[in-house]
Amino acid sequence: MHIKENEAGLIYIDEEIIQAIFSCVYGLNENDSKTKKLLKNKKFNDFMHMLLMMQQYNYQYRFSQFEELFPLFEETVGPMEINSEGTSFWLAMGLALKDLYGFRNRTLKSLLIKLKNSN
Repeated sequence: MHIKENEAGLIYIDEEIIQAIFSCVYGLNENDSKTKKLLKNKKFNDFMHMLLMMQQYNYQYRFSQFEELFPLFEETVGPMEINSEGTSFWLAMGLALKDLYGFRNRTLKSLLIKLKNSN
C-alpha cells in the first residue's frame, strides 16, 4: 500500500488517515480492519508510534495547551466529557497533529469534520 506524503515528507492526512489516527488514540491494538491494514505499512506504523509518543507527552505535561482544543473538538467531533481521561487522549492527539504539521485551528477543524463525517 502506497502512503501519500505532503511536501514536508509527512504522511498526507486525508479522511482515511485521520480516521486511522483517531482509531489508534487509545493504542495500536484495538482497531478496525482498514486501520490494521494501514498499520502493516512500516512508514504508517512508525508514524503512529511517533504520534502516540507525542500524544503521551502532551497528555502528561501539556494539559493547558491541549485543553484549549476542547471547544474545537466539541464543535466538530461532537459532545465530549469535561475532565475525562478519554477526552484528554483525543485532545492530546489533536495537539500532537497540530504541533507536528504546524496546523492552525482552522486546518485541524477541517480534518476533524472529516472524522465526524466518516462515522
